[in-house]
Order: sequence, then C-alpha cells, then structure tokens
Amino acid sequence: MIKNIVFDLGNVLLKDTPSIILEDMKLPNEIRKNIKSKFFDNWNCINLGEETIKEHFNNCKFNFALDESVREILLNYYIYRPFNNEMIELMNKLKHNNYKIFILSNNNKETYEYLKQLPMFQCIDGWIVSCDYHIIKPNKEIYVKLFENFNIKAEESFFIDDKIENVEVGKTFGMKGFVFDNNIDDLITNIKEHNIVL
Repeated sequence: MIKNIVFDLGNVLLKDTPSIILEDMKLPNEIRKNIKSKFFDNWNCINLGEETIKEHFNNCKFNFALDESVREILLNYYIYRPFNNEMIELMNKLKHNNYKIFILSNNNKETYEYLKQLPMFQCIDGWIVSCDYHIIKPNKEIYVKLFENFNIKAEESFFIDDKIENVEVGKTFGMKGFVFDNNIDDLITNIKEHNIVL
C-alpha cells in the first residue's frame, strides 16, 4: 500500500527550469543566450552545495555589463519562477487524504529556504535537497537519505519526477514511480492505477 508521495521540484511542482525567467526579461537575445549558457546551464556546483547562487554568479565573469535590476532577478530567480498550480493542488489533495508528502530534489539552499516557508508548501512532511548532502540524483545515496531520515519504506512510496533515470533508480529500491511530462491527466490515471486515493 502506498503511504508516501515523493515529488521532484523542477518541471514538476515548479514550471520548467530556472532559466525560464529569462523569457520575461527585456534583454537582447544574444545576452539572454549568454546568461543561460554561463549562469543557468552549469548548475551542478550550486545543487551540490559547492557554491551559493551569488558565488556562482560572480564566477561567471560575464563580458558585458548587467543592469542592477537584472542582477537582482538572477540572484533571486526562485522568487520569479512560476509554479505548476495543478501539481500544487494535487499535492495538497493527496496530503488531505492522509498521504505523507516528501520532496526529493536536486536544488540549492536559497531556493529551498524560500520555498519551505511558503504557505503552499506547509503540507510537506520532509525535504531532501541535494545541496544539504552534496549528492545529486540519480545517485542512489540520496534516495537512501530519504528512506533513512524519515523512516519510510521504498515499497510504500510513489515518486514523481520529470527524468526517467531518476524514477528508474527509485524503482531499484522498490518505489513505484511516474515520469511526469506535464500531462497531469496521465499522472492522475497512473496514480489511480496504484490505488492512491484522490
């Protein structure tokens, strides 16, 4: 019987990747591409907790001047990143039906600290964020942290992630799982097939 629902953040509870915020910034296309490649596409050092967002930004050494307002948006990108409201609603519905809710995410400390204090995330029973353990999915060790830290069983857990390799590693422990591709109807169908009550 499934007792725990484990969510990824990016492309699941949060829309797209961090670089989505560039779409609304009034910047020349070449500068947007440069920021994406230098700042957003080399994200593992932040998710591993080796650099803060500010340190990473400073290490990018952009060869063009950035307006102070652009700099502030980049350093605080997580405030501007859109939520997947349908998934937030689903998460809270599952919590209402007495499932334990967990987050297992490759993410940074700044984003984690911001999200965990938002009212919409008060339903979460536990967070495992890569920056705290210097391990990123699909490394098996981060899954072990989830099971051990919260004393939950893999076979009683259902994992929703946007990357097939992450879901497949969960299955090696006995987790059920679903690769989310922004089709919430398919997810709901799969959830019901696992006798999870909505």
